[in-house]
Amino acid sequence: MAQTVLKLYFKSSIYPLPIGQLSFDEPEREDAPAYFVYDPFWLANGFPLSRDVPLIPKVFKTGLNQPVFGFMYDLIPGLGAKKAARFIHQKDFTNIQLLLQSQETLRIGAVGFTEPSAEPLTSRTIGPVALDLERLILGHSNIHDIDSLYKALDALPGERFKLSYRTNKNLNVISKFNSPDPQRNLTIWEAVALSLAKRMGLKTVSAELTSMRGMETLVSLRFDRDQNGKPIHCASARALLAAHDMSEHTYLEVADILNCDGAKPKEDLFELWQRMIFNMAIGNVNDTLDNISFIRQDDGWRLAPIYSLKPEPILINRRHHATAVSEDCDRPSLDKAVEVAPYFGLSRKKAQAAAAEITAYCADNWVKIAQQFQADPLEMDLMRKAFERITD
Repeated sequence: MAQTVLKLYFKSSIYPLPIGQLSFDEPEREDAPAYFVYDPFWLANGFPLSRDVPLIPKVFKTGLNQPVFGFMYDLIPGLGAKKAARFIHQKDFTNIQLLLQSQETLRIGAVGFTEPSAEPLTSRTIGPVALDLERLILGHSNIHDIDSLYKALDALPGERFKLSYRTNKNLNVISKFNSPDPQRNLTIWEAVALSLAKRMGLKTVSAELTSMRGMETLVSLRFDRDQNGKPIHCASARALLAAHDMSEHTYLEVADILNCDGAKPKEDLFELWQRMIFNMAIGNVNDTLDNISFIRQDDGWRLAPIYSLKPEPILINRRHHATAVSEDCDRPSLDKAVEVAPYFGLSRKKAQAAAAEITAYCADNWVKIAQQFQADPLEMDLMRKAFERITD
């Protein structure tokens, strides 16, 4: 069987720059191996795409404990796209099949690839769905089965469905749709958390809560596109660390990205540490590595703005964070956060003061912000668990 071969290139420069070659033996098999080799140009002028493919002249191959290369996690469409494809075709697709189907203009970052020799499935699957949703958003709704699609997505558990599109004001945005939750409106509470973070001085995406077909929708400006829609390269911590199991990693490893190849490590390490405290203060236990990203500059990585927050109404003593403070602590502990603060370039004295300020601000202001977003009073009673003040 002939290999499927993709030529990777970097779209962020004036002219596309060759990165390397990615190939697959059997895209229809989830456990089929993949191969990657850097182009000589990229070896001389580029940077490593992820930790598992260092910048050396070698043919890399995936294995049993490495289903895909780390950088591919940012290229493969998410669970929402997988749900849409399953709904339309009544069958599952492998991650590689979804990758081959994905639309070049919608992928995050600046890594692109030439179309494979095999006929892509976009003409009959995800492509038209995304296009119809885009028409819906722009007010040109000539759509036959959009309500059925929404109902199918609503009936499935997991991540929310997202749509990337360009507005009539020429802005590149992502719409994150609400998911049914028996306890709370996830979209409103994400808007509350983002607003809280922004008012505290943390870097967040520019986002607006709006309504679409009677559903709250969070629309945020893409930070991986410039004003003209040109890609800006970014990568998630999951991709850079090649974290195949995201439950086994810590903020210390994320800090290593900045310590080893950060453009402004002092500034970004402090911000990263603050975000760790902020996540504790709002009950955002979903602080996974794919929710922490970096933007590539000429001289290294910069911490990207916060773009995903999900406060959970869980009592402090029952919480376990997706990304742990350290190897021996995945719980919300200010004491442990202060203990590791020197690794982020902070003195313990400064860390204690910053932690106290962040936790107090969140505890004192979340109600007011939630009311501004017209959160349901019953939901607010429930969410008090998420914003309970941490004292240790």
